[in-house]
Amino acid sequence: MNKIPIFAIITDFGFDFSVASMKALILCNHPNANIIDIEHSIEHFSILSAAFVIQKVYKYFPKDTIFICVVDPGVGSNRELICIDTGLYKFVGPNNGIFHYISKNLKAEDQIYKIRDNFVTSHSNTFHGRDILTPAAIELAKGNRSFLDLSNKENIARISLLENGVFVVLYIDGFGNIKTNIPVDTTNLDSLKIRIRGNSNAIRFVKTFSEVNEGELLCYKGSNNTLEIAVNLGSAKKVLNLNVGDVLEIENNK
Repeated sequence: MNKIPIFAIITDFGFDFSVASMKALILCNHPNANIIDIEHSIEHFSILSAAFVIQKVYKYFPKDTIFICVVDPGVGSNRELICIDTGLYKFVGPNNGIFHYISKNLKAEDQIYKIRDNFVTSHSNTFHGRDILTPAAIELAKGNRSFLDLSNKENIARISLLENGVFVVLYIDGFGNIKTNIPVDTTNLDSLKIRIRGNSNAIRFVKTFSEVNEGELLCYKGSNNTLEIAVNLGSAKKVLNLNVGDVLEIENNK
């Protein structure tokens, strides 16, 4: 009995028929496939947010899940399309930095591939998610790798901002909570002073939202084990006027 394949999709498309067309292709080839929507509300063009979400979610999926990752502001350009096979999971997507965190945890036996340019002979210039990456995932589920060329992990694009050790806003959720790359171990404090574009904000460091008054800023250890900034029953994004990619400076406020 053939194993039912699992596909997990992440895009910045929003609620758009584009995602449905990708799923339709999968179901035409694997009618019994399990297809899971990770997220389609990634901030448009945000490679930072895509990298964050991929890293934080993939380990909760069953073995052999194939991740189709389409946050691709350079679609149609000369950036490569790649496949990463960790033995447990497979990832397909553009080589533009969205696999930044995945590449940092690769083992020697993990395999990196480039999808051949001639894999699909006819495709659009603006929708490689449907026309190249989804067909690639479909073939991987069939056990076919004939369209791949071996590469190596040194060729995986990294995000230079993260390579330089900068503290940065990686993701902002629907509540306006700000998720960063700041390790909580370095911020085990009663309060923090967070400098944003030259302006300092003193923010209490707490365990739960209810420890501060409604409308008050707080920061805490997030479920992903990095520093998060929020407003109790409000939006930290609006209060602080922060965006993905903004750089933060942290200092002890004691």
